Amino acid sequence: MGRYRKKRNIMSLDLTPLIDVVFLLLIFFMVSTTFNKYGKIDIDVPVSKVSEKTEDIKIEIVIDKNENYFILKDGKTFPINLDDLGEHLKDVKKVSITGDKNLKYQTVMDLITKVKQHGIENLGINFYE
Repeated sequence: MGRYRKKRNIMSLDLTPLIDVVFLLLIFFMVSTTFNKYGKIDIDVPVSKVSEKTEDIKIEIVIDKNENYFILKDGKTFPINLDDLGEHLKDVKKVSITGDKNLKYQTVMDLITKVKQHGIENLGINFYE
């Protein structure tokens, strides 16, 4: 007679009841939770004291590939010298610097330094090909 081997049962965990319990707990907490509708925080927001809006005067300074300086103001172009820049920056609030992309970094930085010396804080930089 041959020996009869009994097969071993592999134990496995059935997750179906666990999922049911999780959903029941979720539903229970959703139904039993109360939301505070009246809880709020009062914030004191400061009030603006700007009385009038002023139009900022803006000019554009262009540097070409030969390191020549030009000012674009009111639709007109003026060639300038870097030493005479202060005369053109009176009552100006915004300055935009446009330069050739092949300029030396030092050339652009010299112009930025001159503009900053005249009290201009709002400064934009552009490059063209």
